[in-house]
Amino acid sequence: MSILETLINASEKAACVARSCCSGSSNEVLLVAEKFEGEANARFERDFKTIADVLAQEAARAEIACHFPELAAHVRGEECSEIGGVKITICDKVEQTADILRSLVAPAVAKRMAEAAHCNTQHTFCDNLPQDLLQINTSDLGIWIDPIDATAEFIAGVRGEADADHGLPCVTVLIGAYVRSTGEPVVGVINQPFYENGKGRVLWGINYKDTKKWGGSSIPKTEANNIVLMSAAEKPEILNKFKNSGWEVKSLPGAGHKLLRVATGEAAAYIVSQGTTFRWDTCAPHSILRAKGGDLLSYSSHIPISYNDEMSIDTQLYSNKEGIIAYSDEAVLEKIKKVLN
Repeated sequence: MSILETLINASEKAACVARSCCSGSSNEVLLVAEKFEGEANARFERDFKTIADVLAQEAARAEIACHFPELAAHVRGEECSEIGGVKITICDKVEQTADILRSLVAPAVAKRMAEAAHCNTQHTFCDNLPQDLLQINTSDLGIWIDPIDATAEFIAGVRGEADADHGLPCVTVLIGAYVRSTGEPVVGVINQPFYENGKGRVLWGINYKDTKKWGGSSIPKTEANNIVLMSAAEKPEILNKFKNSGWEVKSLPGAGHKLLRVATGEAAAYIVSQGTTFRWDTCAPHSILRAKGGDLLSYSSHIPISYNDEMSIDTQLYSNKEGIIAYSDEAVLEKIKKVLN
């Protein structure tokens, strides 16, 4: 199995865990824990993770390690593997994993989530991959995982409290591979678990040596050339620069969701002037954008983001501290530079 197939299957394992939280009764409790200093995103007054975030990450990690044992020590994610004082691991059997989860959630929920973490995802999105994909040397790869991006939207969606255009459709699973010796992103997978009411879709890209390929399911046929995505918390002066230059500025939840929109061509660019995105947000989309002829640069210095940070440093040091500019092609970047200058 190729590294691309493995990352797609790993993303679908995480997606299955996320979807498992929506198939029970409405009065089930979704375990939510607040992140504290060192783990939380500084952008939010309060930042949270759920049992689904942690289980989805560990399910994806286990899938990657199963097929590429040499990568086991080089898989990193947004979440630590502990929640509610319990360390989450994927065991050999469903019942063993469910036993761990039962100390945190109701038995029925634990069983359903464990079954999702162990489900067979082979061929879900891999049947139509090109047969001539270049073999990638995995001995020098590292992996970044964001198991459930837009956790606040996920929580609101599961609880039935999300506004229109928010909630579950904004949730993404992001898994990207990079070269450890250079930091360059080379393989990316974005999984949108709740697309079309849970049907889901996957977008993938390879940016390795001279190979640049991308594909996926349900990709729009039109390319947007004047839509720029920004956070609702972006600086007003930057918003106004683009509006006054004729751009359509849109605010959507979720960094992964916004990057997906750029990668599919539904928006031309995504701009963040501050350090509120992280390596796990951008590694996967970066590979896809490069495969399509775009890139993902630092907002301040216009240098491509790199991903080979030291292992096990403070979580905040994994932020893209100078902001980001993600774009679909070089012509878009030149237009952005003119606006900002």
